[in-house]
Amino acid sequence: MQKFQTLLRCIKLWARKRGLHCHYLGFFAGIHLAILAAYVCRKFPDASVSGLFAVFFQTFAHWPWQVPVSLHDELTTCLHSEGRLMPIVMPCTPPEFCASTVTKGSLKKIREELTRGYVLTRDPLRHDFQWSWLFEPFPYDQKYQQFLRIALRAPTIAELGDWAGWVKSRFRFLILKLERAGIECDPCPSEEVDHTDNDPNVVFYWGLIPKRIIQVDTSSLKGDFMEDLTNDVYGTVKCTHSDVTISVVGLPQLPKSMCSRVYPPAVHAALYDGLRGHR
Repeated sequence: MQKFQTLLRCIKLWARKRGLHCHYLGFFAGIHLAILAAYVCRKFPDASVSGLFAVFFQTFAHWPWQVPVSLHDELTTCLHSEGRLMPIVMPCTPPEFCASTVTKGSLKKIREELTRGYVLTRDPLRHDFQWSWLFEPFPYDQKYQQFLRIALRAPTIAELGDWAGWVKSRFRFLILKLERAGIECDPCPSEEVDHTDNDPNVVFYWGLIPKRIIQVDTSSLKGDFMEDLTNDVYGTVKCTHSDVTISVVGLPQLPKSMCSRVYPPAVHAALYDGLRGHR
């Protein structure tokens, strides 16, 4: 149990630092990480915590995600994973899948980060290896040149809390709209504040993946998203005094808190740059 708890803390820290511990943005929830950690501990009961951490990346960087991850000895045939992008089975009877908000875009990033972890930990005995490499904050400012800026405003802090909670619960609809339009994004979970705005506010920045020239019709995007926010009485009431604005900004408009402060050593940078070819 002690090894499991320590391993889970390490995995959660890694997920937070790499922008993967945020269920409403299509990434991991705590239950997902706990089951993945338990799976590794069960398969390798005699391994050390550091060994389990390395095996975690080795296991799931190569996992065929059409196959569910399960702690059950035999997966019952009543569970069908068709259409599920990252099926993880809860350890309950009867077994059922964990709730998931994973999209094609978030699964792509999860797989890339698992591969990064595997590449970094496959030779932990080499002289220059550092476990801290795994926990470096994701370098949004180095990976992306453009960002979708989503700003939420409300008259009071209390109303902002309610409004932000409601909007975040609908973020998956916005992500899917972008994906259907052929726009890939990497939502950063951090919540920023625009100090030039006198009203209580919270701002999100989603990296826009540069597959091609990105042209986002933010007016149409906001209109469609507002329909999702006001599809019931609760959302309609909240929208009466609160607001959401969506725009595309460049690196100069990115908050300093999102800019990388630690740059990886040359060997780490080379490994990171080679990830796409390693997949």
